[in-house]
Amino acid sequence: MVAMIKDWSESEARTIREQLSRLLQSSLFMHAKRLGRFLKFVVDETLAGRADRLNQYAIAVDVFDRDQTFDPTIDAIVRVEAGRLRSKLLEYYTDLGGDDPIRIALPKRRYMATFQRRPAGGASISPADTDREIFSLSNLNKTTQLTEPTIAVLPFVNMSPDPEQEYFADGVTEDLITDLSMLPGISVIARQSTFAYKGAVVTAQQVCEELRANLVLEGSVRKVGSRVRITAQLIEGSTGQHLWAQRYDRDFDNIFDIQDEVNQKIVSACRLQLSDSERKRLVRRGTDVIDAYDYVLRGMKEAQANTMEGSARARYCFERALELDPDYAAAYARLAINYVFRWILGWSNCAQESIDKGLELALKAVAVDDQLALPHAALCWAYLWQGEHDKAIAAGQRAIELDPDDVVALERLALCMTWAGHAESSLALIDKAKRLNPNETYYFSRGVAMFMLSNYDEAIKILRRNFERNPKFVPAGLYLAASHALAGNEREAEATVADIRRVRPEYRFDKDSRTQFKNPDDRARFVGALRQAGLS
Repeated sequence: MVAMIKDWSESEARTIREQLSRLLQSSLFMHAKRLGRFLKFVVDETLAGRADRLNQYAIAVDVFDRDQTFDPTIDAIVRVEAGRLRSKLLEYYTDLGGDDPIRIALPKRRYMATFQRRPAGGASISPADTDREIFSLSNLNKTTQLTEPTIAVLPFVNMSPDPEQEYFADGVTEDLITDLSMLPGISVIARQSTFAYKGAVVTAQQVCEELRANLVLEGSVRKVGSRVRITAQLIEGSTGQHLWAQRYDRDFDNIFDIQDEVNQKIVSACRLQLSDSERKRLVRRGTDVIDAYDYVLRGMKEAQANTMEGSARARYCFERALELDPDYAAAYARLAINYVFRWILGWSNCAQESIDKGLELALKAVAVDDQLALPHAALCWAYLWQGEHDKAIAAGQRAIELDPDDVVALERLALCMTWAGHAESSLALIDKAKRLNPNETYYFSRGVAMFMLSNYDEAIKILRRNFERNPKFVPAGLYLAASHALAGNEREAEATVADIRRVRPEYRFDKDSRTQFKNPDDRARFVGALRQAGLS
């Protein structure tokens, strides 16, 4: 058990001061004098029993030479430097001090130093070892209870000298989110919400409060040539305590092993009991060809641009991955989604080329690996735009059986059910997606459901927000115009159509040879409303 030292004997205080000296003489603190002064001050005050006076004002005056007029609401020096000190301490214990007998920390939102002993008799780490586990989960305070654990995986920081390696750090993060979301007994906050913190300085407590999580996984990635270094740390949201931290230095070819080990540490931390089949599914990687995996990560990054050019670059990457590994299910699935979206977003006028190709690729992905959620999610979307609503719903349901926390699959299934005439049932799926992805509004899917339920006033309220936030998203404009028309708001309907034409002057609804509606009467209602609004 990790002991938290509270009442210090003379020998314990001496050991802590020796650790402080070791820190201050390290290369990390030798060139960061102000942080060293800060650290020494909080340690000295804590050991002297004066921790209760460690507030922003006292630190600003005694450490950073501010005068008596210091106002923490105006001058953020202490908060900023405290964040830097916490990062510097974590870096030290990750890279240099893994074997040190005492860990000195500065908890988030507090300024009293805390001290943790390494467990007695703990195995030392040889300098030849490349992986360092700073604090093992076997030493986790057994009184810590994680009821219904919900984890937020923050974007891993790209520490590579090449900023172009950002895609790799993002890809590692997304893989961890996908892997963990397949586990029973744990909820995983969606990528769309956690990536909103990318580049931001936030605390674990802040993230957990805002996303309703109780654990945060954060880390960094450094990729140089054929070597990769990954650091990861698991933080308990309520206390800010690091439950586990580890650094991995491996060849790039071993990236899958690192991901598997991190996943297993999370499983241990959350006290999850996995069946053999669940453990096997957790370590499924889909490919042994590391370059194919790398191309998929590059393609995922390109696709996020949400432009025709980015889509083309993503398509090249997925196709290249399949050339390297023709049995790579995830690459087939992502390429399938790419083709379907080419048509949905108006980047291809040929449904035969786009939607049919998307269906062909999605079926191939499922044939290669029917235990992976992504191929079924791709198949759901491809079937929808083929007008095969029952098959689309079945595929979507299978996707969320395999990955209950996949918010993209949840929303797509909700839309499939809405357009199939089950709008009321779709709302529960949208609500679940919202719980897992608090930063997303889900205005479109909810607005479409309201339209299908003939609740036009509510649809207008929701869809107006959607279209104002993203005026280039034509589908939201279409449903908004149709809702205005059926609600009798003729002027507002015509104004919305004018907005659509400014964004997409070439758009004509009649070009759509296929429909998302299962019931012809629903399609007739929608098309009639758009014509009434002035869109042909």
